[in-house]
Amino acid sequence: MKLFLNLGSILLFSLAANTAFAYGSGSSSSHCERPLFTAFQPAPNKYTQSFNEFSIIASANTTPSSVVVHVSVGENKFEFTAKDLTIVPLKNGHLEIKGKMNRPVENGFARISVTAHSKPGCERTDGVLLRIY
Repeated sequence: MKLFLNLGSILLFSLAANTAFAYGSGSSSSHCERPLFTAFQPAPNKYTQSFNEFSIIASANTTPSSVVVHVSVGENKFEFTAKDLTIVPLKNGHLEIKGKMNRPVENGFARISVTAHSKPGCERTDGVLLRIY
């Protein structure tokens, strides 16, 4: 009788362990690897004499059509969608994102903010502040 009780408890514990592991394996399908943005130009935290062009490097998992760049200069705000930007794939799989303002900014501060998706529901926003003198 004691043998059946021990075997029964071992069987229950092994079923419970299998069930717990089964739930943990399903989370990998919802894993979200957000895009990364680097190499902002003009470089952040540096003085620049004039500002009218910018470039950003985005990670390889970035969906090009989802890229949106906002530039705020004082009270003026500009939006650049993917069709307004030049997006070039690099050899390493990253994307180079380039944009140009209609006219140069000579004085003040400018904020460049970029948003993009790697897959639906998985997005990142990043940006830099520029000082223009």
